Amino acid sequence: MKKKFKDNTDKNAINDRNLSQLRFLPVLITLGLILLVLFVTYDSAIALGVTAVSVLVLSQGFFINNPNEARVIEFLGHYIGTYFKSGMSITIPFTNKYVISLKFQNINTEKIKVNDANGSPIEISVVIVWRVDSPAKAYYNVNNYYEFVFVQSDSVIRELASNYPYDSESDEESLRKNSDKISNELRSMLQQRLDIAGIEVTEARISYLAYSSEIAQAMLRRQQAHAITSARKHIVQNVIGIIEEVIAHFENDRSIQLDSKQKVQLINNLLVVLLSEQDAQPTISLDNN
Repeated sequence: MKKKFKDNTDKNAINDRNLSQLRFLPVLITLGLILLVLFVTYDSAIALGVTAVSVLVLSQGFFINNPNEARVIEFLGHYIGTYFKSGMSITIPFTNKYVISLKFQNINTEKIKVNDANGSPIEISVVIVWRVDSPAKAYYNVNNYYEFVFVQSDSVIRELASNYPYDSESDEESLRKNSDKISNELRSMLQQRLDIAGIEVTEARISYLAYSSEIAQAMLRRQQAHAITSARKHIVQNVIGIIEEVIAHFENDRSIQLDSKQKVQLINNLLVVLLSEQDAQPTISLDNN
């Protein structure tokens, strides 16, 4: 069904027809009509009237293109072409000329609440930089291409956010960790949907990402617990390495011999000293045995 819809859309889509040259035919026809009237009649009033009407008709074909603008030209319900050059130009009189801006534009979408791949509610918004690449597509293929960009952006954000978790503890891809990959995928998904409207997406990236307010505190405590656990694990691993070096040192020094009970006591003391969050308080044993 999706492929059939896409085929029908591509079939009915209008593509740009570039008007690279000015159309001087209306000017030539008007000048020829004036000369013909002047030859046929010597009545200055008639000649003046014909000239005035001809100039009035001819003036309807003039238009001015500003830089970074294009004109979609339509005559009697038929699309003639698109003119991209800036400056004064002329075309067939009484044509409709629709101005399409070619400037880069950006939108910052509102924060929307969606569920990520784990089902957790998150808030997300994106920044999108885009421009009209095909004025004819933008004018004819969609009703309002500004609104089309906003609606499709909202739809793509929801789809993308539901495919990835907000964060991951392993090497799994997530919205927070893989920002470059997520941005590229977001731009690709947007470009695919906006091609029909002649829109070029140059950049798309996440501008805001956070857990929804109802679970934000719980997720913050979870992140803090995970950070504390990771730090403790790192400390314990280093402490074990230090203890192994100390035991190996005493075993290599033949002048000091430790039995198993003394080794256990030494390990216990080192663990207390190295893992304690407070300064160790040394004690002196009075036992002479």
